[in-house]
Amino acid sequence: MNMDTMKVAIRPMSTPQALDLGMVMARQWFIPLWQIWLGMALPIYLVFYLGGLWLDINSAFSIGAYGGLVFWWFKPLYEKPMVLWLGQALFADAPRVKTSILSGWRQILTHAPTLLISKRLSLQRQLLLPILLLEQPDNKQFKARTQILSRGQGGGLGWHTTVMLHIEMILGIATLVLIWQLMPTQFVKTETLFTLIEQGPLWAELGWALIYFLAASIVAPFFIAGGFAVYLTKRCLLEGWDIELVFKQLRHRYERDQADPLRQLTAPNQPPAASQATVAPVLSKAATKVSDNPSQPITSTAHDSPVSASQNMVSGSENTPMPKVNEEQL
Repeated sequence: MNMDTMKVAIRPMSTPQALDLGMVMARQWFIPLWQIWLGMALPIYLVFYLGGLWLDINSAFSIGAYGGLVFWWFKPLYEKPMVLWLGQALFADAPRVKTSILSGWRQILTHAPTLLISKRLSLQRQLLLPILLLEQPDNKQFKARTQILSRGQGGGLGWHTTVMLHIEMILGIATLVLIWQLMPTQFVKTETLFTLIEQGPLWAELGWALIYFLAASIVAPFFIAGGFAVYLTKRCLLEGWDIELVFKQLRHRYERDQADPLRQLTAPNQPPAASQATVAPVLSKAATKVSDNPSQPITSTAHDSPVSASQNMVSGSENTPMPKVNEEQL
């Protein structure tokens, strides 16, 4: 993992800030993430969900409902290739969507017992996936890493999962109500939507299954990208990635000045070259603090911009005048 090639200006963040960064990442790469999810989920959806609806029997609990439950339970299997794609897209060239889908199907049973049995109902599944897939820990290491990386989250990941679940439900219900309002009355024998749901004709169940599938596919990239951003920022805080990047930039500046000593004389105020991690588009804006004195300019916090803080510290040490010595004191 080469941090110099990272496409995100990563820094220690709180959980809400990291989730916001994940939302921006999902918007930036929504199409490939959505295609990967479709490539993994569509075959299982056709086999279990729609297949169960077509084999529906007039019983108290239909086969289609069982198929829908199986499709929902297998959700972690559709999300694994998305995490691997994000890991490669952030630190290297983004792989092809087709390659990611084929790799996901070949490794579909990897970590399946953990994801489908012991951790299926966990509200931190979006954080557990990067730990399992990128670090490949054993059982003891997985428990230890989960405790360390989830420490101090303050329930942020649980609320993120809850909000994503409700957005998925709202999208599905809102689409169903919109179609109901636009449907001509001569095609519907019932007076209300609730009556149609109670009667449950096959075409209505097929329509609801399709609407739910589309809603789940829209929410999935934001759910996975949010957890992946929390994983990155937590590792940045624990391992000091931002500090390492600052020292690398200072080393590059020193090596450049040593290679061209006359550069300081020709361009003494030229800022040092930034690494690829800072040249890359910043996906989250750093917060600024406004001084009480209106005559003073707005400055960023030192923690939000470690590079500028280090540069100011270096330049300040060079331009600091020597204190005057009183001869009488001597």
